[in-house]
Amino acid sequence: MDQSAFLDAMNITRWRSADKPIKPYLVLHDLDADLSDETFIADVLRLLNVKIEDCEFDCEMVKGPQVVWDMRKVKVRPRVAWIVSAPLSELPVNPQEKRQLWQQISQYLNKQQTTNGGHNAQH
Repeated sequence: MDQSAFLDAMNITRWRSADKPIKPYLVLHDLDADLSDETFIADVLRLLNVKIEDCEFDCEMVKGPQVVWDMRKVKVRPRVAWIVSAPLSELPVNPQEKRQLWQQISQYLNKQQTTNGGHNAQH
């Protein structure tokens, strides 16, 4: 069994070096894989005006960064993510889930425009 999968299954938090700067945004997922190369994720983040290089990708909440997107199968409260969707593997094959994701993105952008007085500012 993969060590990361074992730690995740046991709900064991991984040690993080204090020297490593924390990125300002977090994308939560279930996969034990590097998602930073996924085109779909990059597209969604671009729509949210978030640079992919400013995002940390993890399977659990990390103190500090804002949760931009929660795509874990099991949703945990409190829900603090800007957008919440089905896991990445389900989005391409489930039109209803994809539609809900796009609606959330649209609502988030509309809220940002209202908050910023019509200007869509970079985060």
